[in-house]
Amino acid sequence: MPTAAPVSVRITDVEHLKVDYARDRYSGHPRQGGIFNFGNGEIAILYHRAPCAYHSRTDVLHDFGGYHSHSQVIMARSYDFGQTWDRTDDVVVFDETKPVEERRAFVRQVDTTMPIAPDAIDLSAPVVPRERIDLTSPDTAICFGRTYAGTGDPPALVCFALRSADRGRTWETVPTPILPPSGHAVVHKDGHPLVQMPDGTQLAAMTVGNPSAGIVLYGTDDNGLNWDPIARVHNDPTSAGRSTYAGLLLLPGGQLQCYMLNLNGQRDCLQMNYSEDGGYSWSTPRPIVRWGQSPWAAAARAPARVPRWVPGKFYRSPWPMRLHDGRIVVLFARRKPPYGIGLIASEDNGTTWSREAILRDDASTPDIGYPVATETTPGRIFTAYYYTLDDGNNLGGTRFIAGTTFCLA
Repeated sequence: MPTAAPVSVRITDVEHLKVDYARDRYSGHPRQGGIFNFGNGEIAILYHRAPCAYHSRTDVLHDFGGYHSHSQVIMARSYDFGQTWDRTDDVVVFDETKPVEERRAFVRQVDTTMPIAPDAIDLSAPVVPRERIDLTSPDTAICFGRTYAGTGDPPALVCFALRSADRGRTWETVPTPILPPSGHAVVHKDGHPLVQMPDGTQLAAMTVGNPSAGIVLYGTDDNGLNWDPIARVHNDPTSAGRSTYAGLLLLPGGQLQCYMLNLNGQRDCLQMNYSEDGGYSWSTPRPIVRWGQSPWAAAARAPARVPRWVPGKFYRSPWPMRLHDGRIVVLFARRKPPYGIGLIASEDNGTTWSREAILRDDASTPDIGYPVATETTPGRIFTAYYYTLDDGNNLGGTRFIAGTTFCLA
């Protein structure tokens, strides 16, 4: 069966904008936070923001020791379908700049919903009651955070979840710890939306590692007070690669689909698999892109001036979404020249896929991507991602949150 149909996607009415831009800061990785469409034009996005001098390579590194280590998780909000952003409405959801002891105490709080506290929880901490928040409510938001506050030197990564009942204006003060499955040391989840099941429960696909990196399905039946592993979705069979950036879609007929990026190993591309039993068993993943149908080579220009110390990939950070008319769209970042944001689409629930389409290809460095997206009106999409343009700043340009609205004909 072919992995891509010989059709093209027609993108129209494209408008680019800057959501969060300042030459003295790094704003990035919205896919780690997420996007929330509350209706009537109100959209909110979660992303990292930190001061940045743009003097040396270490200023723009990611994760521990890089900009993440001195960033805040920000929720920004728009009331006009993403066209303008009211910066006076920004909310700090989590602050990685606080001392490690303070962050460690925060994630180790004991709540009254846990009959048996996990080993990772500090039993000497005060017992704090949890809010009852309905995750099926359209006013609910959830943030899956990660902080370097575990044991060891440097501190290990700890994953947790915070919920909001009022569209992200306030957040609960006691987090839910997200523990890795038995035999694993690390788990984290990006901000792709939860899947709401017919019985009111929720599912989320998370990345695990150390050892045997891959994707594991988690579920909650108590509105996010506890998250538990249910089944393994995929890990690279060669053990030389890993699957990550997972996003779930639930089709009207009940099929559960997982979209992901496989890095190295068996293949290095976008792929998907599916489950017909609510997530307990999964098909073998198959690529949803196809070599020889890409428009990027024809769009190539002179090599970028930035050094190639950021690993380049044809595909990064896929974001799947199902439109009002039933089409499935997957946005992704491209970190090979020309750098930019692309997409593919399917009109038959993922059986066949279009050729790739370029949303934009003008980035000045490969340090871009992590798109989030929502359909604002039928056929019209708003996407936010982090981006670089050659604005005279060192290291290829300022890292900022960009937005694009467009239509799919």
